[in-house]
Amino acid sequence: MDHETKNPKPEIPPGQPRSSTSPRRGHALVPKPPGTGRRKRKKRKQLTKELREEIVKLHKQKFGTRRIALKVGVGRKVVRDLLEELGCLKLQRQRLAIEVTQRAGKLDPFRESIKEKVKKQLTVSRILREIKAQGYTGGRTILADYVRAIRSPPGPRKKVWRRFETRPGVETQVDWSPYRVPLGGKLRTVHAFAATLGNSRKSHVRFYTDERQSTLLEAHTHAFEDFQGITQRVVYDRMSTVVLGTVGRERKPIWHPRFWEFARYYGFEPFLCQVADPDRKGKDERVFWFLERDFIRGSEFDSIEEINARVREWLDEVANCRVHGTTRRIPDEVWEQERAFLIQLPQLRFPACDEELRQVGPDSVVSIRGTPYTVPGELASQKVSVHLFAEYFEVLDHRGEVAFAREYVPEPEKGRLVIDTSHYDGVRRRSPPAGWSTARLEDAFLERFPSLGELVAGIKLRMKSLAHVHLRMLWRLRERYGDEAFLEVAARVQTFRRFDSHAVKRILEREHPLPPEEPQTALCSEARVLMELGDVDPGSLNDYAHLDTQAPDSQPEKALGKSEKGGGHDPQKGKKDEES
Repeated sequence: MDHETKNPKPEIPPGQPRSSTSPRRGHALVPKPPGTGRRKRKKRKQLTKELREEIVKLHKQKFGTRRIALKVGVGRKVVRDLLEELGCLKLQRQRLAIEVTQRAGKLDPFRESIKEKVKKQLTVSRILREIKAQGYTGGRTILADYVRAIRSPPGPRKKVWRRFETRPGVETQVDWSPYRVPLGGKLRTVHAFAATLGNSRKSHVRFYTDERQSTLLEAHTHAFEDFQGITQRVVYDRMSTVVLGTVGRERKPIWHPRFWEFARYYGFEPFLCQVADPDRKGKDERVFWFLERDFIRGSEFDSIEEINARVREWLDEVANCRVHGTTRRIPDEVWEQERAFLIQLPQLRFPACDEELRQVGPDSVVSIRGTPYTVPGELASQKVSVHLFAEYFEVLDHRGEVAFAREYVPEPEKGRLVIDTSHYDGVRRRSPPAGWSTARLEDAFLERFPSLGELVAGIKLRMKSLAHVHLRMLWRLRERYGDEAFLEVAARVQTFRRFDSHAVKRILEREHPLPPEEPQTALCSEARVLMELGDVDPGSLNDYAHLDTQAPDSQPEKALGKSEKGGGHDPQKGKKDEES
């Protein structure tokens, strides 16, 4: 029996394809092009009792839903739905958190400390080292599970790149990385230079205050000496201290002239990465990642010297003696084998420093990078050559030999005068100026002779307002008789409590007689002229003998006295002149 439908389907003319949907009211039926219809949903595979038991069994054996699905041949969502239905599936992070937090024992006293270190994004290896120093006796697995449970989930994965390996002695990767670290109580920028051998993965790290070319070349020399050799190729990015630019379709690099000279000196071939391609030297980039998380984060330092000392210890005890995550070998052990393939170092270092010409002041002080330093007294008022290295400087004398060398002062002391009193040995000290007060005279005298404090105090107490006169006389006696004789007599006077400079003078004159001083008198202007012209040749009258042989008419007009112009010679006047 046919049943009427409330909305009968419209009839479709013959020859037209049927549509999967009925047309709207008031619209004509428009056929869809072939192949655009909705696909039929694939029926989900029915799980038999054996499949269900197999899935549960694999789950208990700690297999993930993806591996279970591949093994039993069903979809991953089917496996997940079944396990959720049976109540035996929990989210991985929740399960780890519950299991780890329920464990009691060795990890409990350190949970708060671990949370603080996880917030600083420290690695599990570093957290393990630090809590072991605090008394932790457990293992790494329970710690890693706890850290994984409380750490925030990782970000999205980056693009995939192709891995490659190099033979021993073929390649080294180098780069810079700046960091802001607490240095002496203040946040300061330091620049880490890292070099990594491509085969053994042995790394060299050292911190500097800048990335100048001279610093870069000096950092290379430290790395080469640490590796005890050089590889055939060294990989760089496009730093301006290495390459000036590229030319041609092949982008041939234009190497910096001084860097090219440095590369030729050590015999390696520089290699330039493509633009924005840090993965080409990913082995060295990974060192920075490890350095930041395992060494820098959460650390404080007093000076850059302390950073370098501690990073050297970190390289020797952690970075280069661990089992590498990629090669599964210890870098130091592999380096022992790779060392035979490295290029030997030359006997002398390349002069990787800035050379400048500086003027030393009359006080034997020269300014180096904004800080004045004293240099040996024989260099005073001279132009000297200065070699500026990354961590120290050298001052050369006129023969080209190093006369003075020292490290730069720490950052907090930069700009202050640095005095080395040994530079003034043999230079005579100036007497205190006449206008100095008694207090300043006393300070200068006690600085020179600290053992004569009782003598100075006695002179001040006895002589009152005339104390400065006696102190000045003591200075003059010291200058005339020398420090040794003066100190011996002054100490004797102090012992007998004769607080008088005249007593010191009388004893010195009696026991250490000297020739009397010549009195110095003030010179008038004529005496000063005679002193300045005393070596001038006085001459002789013989120099004018040729004038006697000349005729009277040939005498110059000035020698005749008065010219004959306007009147003739007066004989009476000439006679008077002769009598006079």
